[in-house]
Amino acid sequence: MMALLLLLSTCEQGADLFRQGQWEPARQHLEAAVQNKPDAFCWKSLGVVYAALGDTRRAEPPFAKACRMNPKEPDACYFWARSLYALDRFADSLTALDRDPTPPSARSLTARGQALDALGRPDAEAAFRQALKFSDTPAEPDPRLGLAAFLTRQGRIPEALSLLRSAPPAYQQLAAYHYQLGRALAQQEQWAAAAEALRNAVSLKPAYPEAHGLLSRVYYRLGDTTQGARHSTLALQGSTISR
Repeated sequence: MMALLLLLSTCEQGADLFRQGQWEPARQHLEAAVQNKPDAFCWKSLGVVYAALGDTRRAEPPFAKACRMNPKEPDACYFWARSLYALDRFADSLTALDRDPTPPSARSLTARGQALDALGRPDAEAAFRQALKFSDTPAEPDPRLGLAAFLTRQGRIPEALSLLRSAPPAYQQLAAYHYQLGRALAQQEQWAAAAEALRNAVSLKPAYPEAHGLLSRVYYRLGDTTQGARHSTLALQGSTISR
């Protein structure tokens, strides 16, 4: 019966199952459906399911097929670009974004800025600043946090801190916001303030290996070896879990 059901699967059925939170049945339906009706919507939907299941490597080829088959399929090229970015294929991510015919948006410009930044290109800043003109509320990916990370890596700490401290109140609920603030403060050797920001980050997101790792180093700078060792352990545990 299941074999017959899968044989008759359609992309719409698989997408409906995914929307209902039935990810594994959705995967089975869509894998069957792409054999019968391999259109861009179907490939994109299969990629979305793989991505939701945490399998970025498996998600990338369906997104690529969807974008190449029909670049106008909503989000197909953007999702392909984001999967490539997650796989550290930054130049390919930019190429995928270039295939997207939709007008620039906050998220596409932020995605471009992140890829450019990862490639060490200074034009990342312009992409982030343009993205900020579209939206000033928290988003994923977020242009304000992307720009703050870029400025911190450039050693432009006062600019990074000004950008972060002028953020709307909603950013206070984001662990990544407090992490970026802690990074910038640590660069200025404001150890106590950095520790406070990083504590906020891990309180909002306990499994945050990068924040725990930096908080460990900050505690050692403050002479608190007990907390330094504790957060070093938590960083390792979080890193293992996230793999």
